[in-house]
Amino acid sequence: MAGAAWPLSAAAGLLPASLSLTLLLGSLVVVLVLGVAAVFLEHIRKIGCMHSIERTAVSDAFFEDPGSLKKVPCPSIFDPAEKYISLIVPAYNEECRLPEALTETLNYLKQRSSADKSFTYEVLIVDDGSTDRTSKVAFEYVKKHNIDNVRVLLLGRNHGKGEAVRKVSVELPTHTLVSTNQL
Repeated sequence: MAGAAWPLSAAAGLLPASLSLTLLLGSLVVVLVLGVAAVFLEHIRKIGCMHSIERTAVSDAFFEDPGSLKKVPCPSIFDPAEKYISLIVPAYNEECRLPEALTETLNYLKQRSSADKSFTYEVLIVDDGSTDRTSKVAFEYVKKHNIDNVRVLLLGRNHGKGEAVRKVSVELPTHTLVSTNQL
């Protein structure tokens, strides 16, 4: 009976070692693949071959300044970062929910910016073709907080939240990018 127990205990002792070796090798493969992808994408960015649909679609977009009625071009991802953090707020028919969310968020960002002068921010409200007063509510916040901190991008028709975030995040030169989906 003791001889029959030995193979089971030996197999039980080998299983964790082989499992940890498999996990280690799998992790190394993932790190290697991600490293190669990062180097490749950085190379493409440096040589300027990023002429994709995303780049042309947003590069032609403008933020609207309700104070001066002029259009401010969207920055490009190839420009140096202007802000420490960019918060993207995808909005489709959010007239009722937008004021509370923006007030709370902007109060926090202003407080943080006052405490740390290196902390700069912008809140980008992407109106994805709303049929209510979402854009009017958003423009009220631009007037109150200025276009340097709050910007509105009108997409015209509803493309979906993911498309709204993707169109803006592809172009933003920023240190930290946060979508309200992540909050």
